[in-house]
Amino acid sequence: MEEQEINETNAVAEKKKRKSSLGSMLGAFDSVGEKGLKRVLFNLPLLLFLAALAVLHIANNHLAESYARRIALTENEVKQLRWQYMTTAAALMKKSKQSEVAKLVGTQGLKELRVPPYKIEVKKN
Repeated sequence: MEEQEINETNAVAEKKKRKSSLGSMLGAFDSVGEKGLKRVLFNLPLLLFLAALAVLHIANNHLAESYARRIALTENEVKQLRWQYMTTAAALMKKSKQSEVAKLVGTQGLKELRVPPYKIEVKKN
């Protein structure tokens, strides 16, 4: 009695395994024959269209991610160049002050004028 129950349980489990496998699906198409094949062939253009849409969607996502990465890299580069510009501009502003220029030319032996500059006018006769 127990052996019969175990065999029945095993048979039910095997049927469930067969139903879920790909081979059983192909066997179902085979058993139906021409009618099942016609259904598959009738839906084939739709399946191919859906597959093409899936490929296009994946390609579009990859392209968008590539653009996003390039934009992020360019933004970082622009930030770095902006900071470099600001640093260089600040250094130039400091070096162009009158007191800094006087210090730089002082090492060459030039001195700052203490009297204001004056014009030399030549009279024409």
